[in-house]
Amino acid sequence: MAEVVQVAQQPAKEGTFHILSFLKNPTFWYWAIAITLIICLIVLLIFLIRWAISWFKARNNIFNQLRRQRIKLAKIHSRYPSSNHFFKVEKNVPIRLIKKINGKPIITDPIAYYRGDYVSHEGNIIVSMNMKDNNKFFLFPITSVLVIPNKENITISKTNKKELIKIDNLPLAKDIIQFNEKDIFLYADSISNIGAKGNDFYVPVLTAKDGKIIDLSMPVYQSLKEVVIGDYLFEQTDEFTKVAKKSMDLNPNLRYQVKSSDSSGAVEVPQQPQQ
Repeated sequence: MAEVVQVAQQPAKEGTFHILSFLKNPTFWYWAIAITLIICLIVLLIFLIRWAISWFKARNNIFNQLRRQRIKLAKIHSRYPSSNHFFKVEKNVPIRLIKKINGKPIITDPIAYYRGDYVSHEGNIIVSMNMKDNNKFFLFPITSVLVIPNKENITISKTNKKELIKIDNLPLAKDIIQFNEKDIFLYADSISNIGAKGNDFYVPVLTAKDGKIIDLSMPVYQSLKEVVIGDYLFEQTDEFTKVAKKSMDLNPNLRYQVKSSDSSGAVEVPQQPQQ
């Protein structure tokens, strides 16, 4: 008879056996999926809370309201209807700098992409643009506002409002920006942010013939401040008128006095005949 030889199987390593059995356990995967979902929900909740806080802050910020209004108007007045791409902003008309290096004019690579422009009521040229690689959450392009002053001089009052500073010989917009259908040229060394963080107002940085930097931030900030103060006063006056009218409607005594005074003024009193 043939002799059956039994080959002794080598026992699996103890650690490997426990890991494989643990991974095959359905309870492990239930807990893993549940913990992953909880972490995702917590991250999403934190994101929504932060977004809501920033949204309420921006809503109450007058400069942010002004920024949104100017971006909207610039898009409406856009001279190039093809520059309406939101995600693929590189398809819009590029904005390039023309600056002098060692006395020679150099055209730079695009620093931003055009979205629209118009002339504001205070005389500034407003350009709506998407700056290159300026995205929110690495995906959504942020729309900024480039403000180019168009006045030869401007008067600025100090904090005490007693001393006035006059700035003369400011360059006009026609000497700073040139619009073309293929490229928009900005005759400046760079662009710089002004105002509070997150407002995304920018001004061109220019260099005079003597090498000094022409600071356009002060005249631009002054003009924006005047617009904001005017809008704020108008809103406050409008709100005061509405509140006063509502208080009159809710007060019966005051309403009666107003009506009685109006009716008494409309009554004609007969005159006594002269003898």
